[in-house]
Amino acid sequence: MKRYLQMALLVLLLSTFLGHTVLAQENRGPRIVVKEQVFDFKEIKEGSVVEHTFKVLNEGDQTLEIKSVRPG
Repeated sequence: MKRYLQMALLVLLLSTFLGHTVLAQENRGPRIVVKEQVFDFKEIKEGSVVEHTFKVLNEGDQTLEIKSVRPG
């Protein structure tokens, strides 16, 4: 019985370790993060020029390439 419990514990520990390794590998690559996705200018006068800068971050471990941008 003691041997059975030791074997079950070993299998559990190995599966946990291997599972974390696989999950860590899935997170590789570029990862785009835009914290502020919408900005409201409120009321502005017609003909006014307005500007806002959105911060785009790459929190991944590889180069992030932005190939196109569309206005919303």
